[in-house]
Amino acid sequence: MELTYDDYLAHYGVKGMKWGVRKSRTPGVSRKTDREARKDAKEYARAKMFYGEGAGTRRKLIKNSVEAKAKKDPTYKKAFDNHFASQDMSTHAQKARRERKRKDVSSNTRKTVRGVKNLALGTGASATTAAAVIYYASQNPQVRAKVSKVGNTAVRNIQNHKNRAAVKDWARKNGF
Repeated sequence: MELTYDDYLAHYGVKGMKWGVRKSRTPGVSRKTDREARKDAKEYARAKMFYGEGAGTRRKLIKNSVEAKAKKDPTYKKAFDNHFASQDMSTHAQKARRERKRKDVSSNTRKTVRGVKNLALGTGASATTAAAVIYYASQNPQVRAKVSKVGNTAVRNIQNHKNRAAVKDWARKNGF
């Protein structure tokens, strides 16, 4: 009786898995503590780059959390320091700039809308220059008709948001 074997190697591993590569662990620290310290170090680094030196409620809260965990488990501080030292701060700085830009745009939009509302209601509250331009341009009947038409289309598209790609395309075409 003769046995034959196919000449191939098969492996049904995890997609994206790197052979022989493991996440670095801090020696003498449990897996759970190490994983928690790695997560906190990443969040602390992100907050540090976002708010800058010595400021930011988010960073202070994370710092307090780290100090409380370090009191409970002395190995946590060792793991946190190890993971924080290995963070790539340039990546965190890049992500922080993008996040800051998004928040600034959102904040400025809210201020403009609030200013238009204040001007329309005549509350006497302050308004940005952009809000004043929008409000006084809307006093023109032709501009008002165009803004109303675009606004109504936007509301209809958002209410029927089954096709999100179409809503995004519409917003991009109309300068939103």
